Amino acid sequence: MVQAALTGLLYWASVNRFWYGFSQVVRQPLSLATFLGLIYGDMPTALAAGATLQMIYMGVIAPGGNIPTDEALATCIAVPIAIQANMDIEMAVMIAVPIGLLGVFTENIRRTANTYFVHMADRYAEDANVKGIRRAAFLYPILFAFPLRFIPVFVANLFGADAVTAFLDVVPEWVTGGLGIAGGILPALGFAITMVVIGKRNFIPFFILGFFIVAYTGISTVGVAIFGICMAFIFVQCQTNAEGV
Repeated sequence: MVQAALTGLLYWASVNRFWYGFSQVVRQPLSLATFLGLIYGDMPTALAAGATLQMIYMGVIAPGGNIPTDEALATCIAVPIAIQANMDIEMAVMIAVPIGLLGVFTENIRRTANTYFVHMADRYAEDANVKGIRRAAFLYPILFAFPLRFIPVFVANLFGADAVTAFLDVVPEWVTGGLGIAGGILPALGFAITMVVIGKRNFIPFFILGFFIVAYTGISTVGVAIFGICMAFIFVQCQTNAEGV
């Protein structure tokens, strides 16, 4: 029970963005696997499973803030189960993938509910209540997210692989299919939001070019980042030279 509770707390802390840069690192499968290895006393198995999941989720991005899968939830359930049940890494991966999709559903519930706190912050802003704004923007959302984050991981790790497998078998196919479709739609929505944020017409061709390079060449995220940096450097240099002339 203590191990299950610590795992639930680890998941809650890793995805709540107490500090944005810190959470982006900690929520990665390999980072979480290190803590899980310490909690469950089997570092080799934890790191092996975490490294495998890291390879799967390494290229996952959240355009516009819309996550296509919850790699932290998948790790915090699949890795402990793999350790406790002496499960093959391949079997752990099979459990992790659908759990990651279910995590997107939980995340959407959290974001929808958080709109209430946004309007609460607006009311505090009308009264110039700075402390109220701080509570509505930070404290209340984190407290609300606690049961959504903690309970699923705690229950899954407390009852083990059989309970998780039974739950996944009970979930109707239309639910898992819907989650898969949502996972495909949300990245497209995220791209649209990103284009709105960019907001400058002269940058749109670069955005479209990068999208189609990824779509038709299968280049890795690292490769895209390198090409993007080079193109940005060339663009800035050309602008500087044009202004100098």
